[in-house]
This record gives sequence, C-alpha cells and structure tokens, in this order.
Amino acid sequence: MDKFQIFFIFSIIALVFGLSVYYFIFNIYEVTSSIKPKNLFADYKSTTIIKVIPINSLGFEIPFRSVKAKIEIEEGNDLIDIIKENEETGVFILRAKDKPGKVKVIIKSDKSLLPTLITIIINSTYAAINFR
Repeated sequence: MDKFQIFFIFSIIALVFGLSVYYFIFNIYEVTSSIKPKNLFADYKSTTIIKVIPINSLGFEIPFRSVKAKIEIEEGNDLIDIIKENEETGVFILRAKDKPGKVKVIIKSDKSLLPTLITIIINSTYAAINFR
C-alpha cells in the first residue's frame, strides 16, 4: 500500500467516527424537563427551578447544547411569580406567593412534538393541629 491509500483509509475512518459521534452524542433525540423541588411553601421565599434538558440517543444529557422553550401557566397564575425566564437556555425560576394550592405549568420547546405538563404543589406554611 502506498501513502495515498493509507491516507484515504484513515480519512474514511475519521469521517465515519466523526459522523457517528455527532449523530449519537450531540444530536437531540428527545427533550425532557426537570423540576426541583416539586413542592413549595406559601411564604414568598420558596422557589423552584425548571430546566428543559436535551437528551441524546444514548439517553444522556447532551453536552454544550440547550433547547429554546417557553412556559405557560395553565392553572394557578395567582399563586406564583416568575422570577427568571430564560427562553434561550430553557431555565425558569418560579417563586410561591402567600396562598396554597396547585399550579399547572405547560412547557413548550422547539425540539419536542408535544408540550409537557408539570404540576407544582404549594403547601401552607403552618402545620395543621388536630385536637380531639
């Protein structure tokens, strides 16, 4: 084999390796969301962070990529404040107000087929005392 054939074989192997790395590791296969914590307290201090996470075909979070997303409050708009709304990176911070209840948030991202519905429970700040 001469130098040209060796160079040609190695370049084909590098091309196949590069394309497979792109399609299996850096290509968005699915979009999921994480919310921490799911339960808040009605005290104007409790916050929750919602992140929209791109997933590759191996099931891992994709490094160096983010997904554009928007949130929409379906139920309980009077129970929370939106502190941070970064639609470019898909990160949202919500803070509870002073009333307990249930909040339903719809997340719509560019790379997902259907929107995601998240339910946040806002608990009261006092403990219920039951006297008998």
